[in-house]
Amino acid sequence: MKDALTTLKSSTALDEYLLTCKHPKLFLIDIRNFKQINLTHSDEGGNFILCSFAKALLSFAQLHEMELFRFKNDQFILLLDQTFELSTMEKIIFVLLDVLKEQSYTYHDVLISPSFRIGISFDHIKPIQKAQKALLVAKAEEQLFVTYSEFANTLMEESEEKIAQLVDQAIAEKQIQFDFQPIVDKNLHVIYYESLLRLECYSGLQSPKLFLKIAREKKFFDTLLSVSANTIKHFLTLKKEPLALNLSSCDLGDSDRMAFLIHTFAQQNIIIEIQCEETEHLSVILDAIQQFKHVGIATALDNVEDASILACFPAQSLSYIKVHGDIIRNLEIDEHAKTKALALLDAAKKLGAQCIATHINSSKSTEAAQAFGFKLFQGYSFELPHPF
Repeated sequence: MKDALTTLKSSTALDEYLLTCKHPKLFLIDIRNFKQINLTHSDEGGNFILCSFAKALLSFAQLHEMELFRFKNDQFILLLDQTFELSTMEKIIFVLLDVLKEQSYTYHDVLISPSFRIGISFDHIKPIQKAQKALLVAKAEEQLFVTYSEFANTLMEESEEKIAQLVDQAIAEKQIQFDFQPIVDKNLHVIYYESLLRLECYSGLQSPKLFLKIAREKKFFDTLLSVSANTIKHFLTLKKEPLALNLSSCDLGDSDRMAFLIHTFAQQNIIIEIQCEETEHLSVILDAIQQFKHVGIATALDNVEDASILACFPAQSLSYIKVHGDIIRNLEIDEHAKTKALALLDAAKKLGAQCIATHINSSKSTEAAQAFGFKLFQGYSFELPHPF
């Protein structure tokens, strides 16, 4: 099980390896400025950076008897199976930091120097999830690396109150803003705009993902949702095109929250985009879609990777299927991605829904998506997110 682009072991191989790994020491490495690299140098330049970085990491992994995996997108995981010994872990961390600082690559005579963040877990219980949480804090606090223990301290000690106060302050001072990115057809006609939350406040809390996570954990999410919904409802009066609000499936299981959404957006020109990554919440998604449809609210399923999930949805229940960006990105190089794309297009057609090719960042990606029959598109090649 190898990644098609880098030929490293895939995330599927990682899941299997962890089943027999007794003492996982996991290092989740994220290319901090990869989005800008991709935007500047297109998918081809981004792929060049990913492959070049993969080779450098593989040399490091082999030298230190570690396993290396491409986790997803611009993230890689180094995994060491051994008991904890502080001096050994410190040595690995700082040698790895030195290696990362040395990374620079020449692409079409342009020197590209990526920067990195690392989330680290030394725990054998849910190591990936804990490394991901640590990575969020590393990004938000602008640290080179954070271990999960530091993350736990952030949420469980005095800084928890400080973060809660920052969230409350951001809401009160209207520092929560929205950018909008269009979904377009091949003629660049805007079908609808997706709203993207942005936080403009204390530099330690700029990550929307961390912000939303803390908002949920500290019971600020419904206040945030109220602010967001009312903002979007205001913009609906200014735009003739529909606007979309993106929600996680876990956000839709609360009856009071659903009642608020229905009351706010019934018969409005709104689309609720629902993340489908948490397949265990499928019954919640199906129930929410039925309730939304009853009051004239359109829905889209976001980050769809497998056509099999669409078999659970009744015909005409969904307006749009947003195909996972990894599938679109790999259309030209991965037969498996091509198979997935064709299956999703076929399943969407049977449902009466339209497929959207997401993360379109180059002309070649556009051409590949169009050749496969996609008619709707979203990505930097068409338009960057922007305020109204």
